[in-house]
Amino acid sequence: MSDQTKNTSSNSNQHRLMIVDDEKDLLFVYKKALELTGMEIFTFDNPDLAFKEFIEDPEKYSLLLTDMRMPSMNGYELINKVKAIRPEIKIILISAYNITQDEITRNLNPTSKIDGLICKPIGLERLREIIIDVIMNN
Repeated sequence: MSDQTKNTSSNSNQHRLMIVDDEKDLLFVYKKALELTGMEIFTFDNPDLAFKEFIEDPEKYSLLLTDMRMPSMNGYELINKVKAIRPEIKIILISAYNITQDEITRNLNPTSKIDGLICKPIGLERLREIIIDVIMNN
């Protein structure tokens, strides 16, 4: 079941972030930390439901932040599906596991790429910095 949450801000030029992680506690912490940026945050604890939401309006999101290891669909699979529909969307992969560039290359389609890789645990200020940097650097 999806734990979809949303934060709205009065900023009309705000970005929308989709965050996908099977750890509900982390989703709550990420949402609280990132809502301080003025971005609109959508969280999902189920990658299948996140993808279903994404395909309803692919232009809605500026960035996808996804965990790598999740039940039913891993982060690589989600990234490949999202990039097949909207190749230009910004993607950040987050994981508690050591991920090599070789592993990323093996698991992503040739047309898919990520814009950032974050290793858990990460400080919330650093998380905000990375996301803002990825969004602002087109």
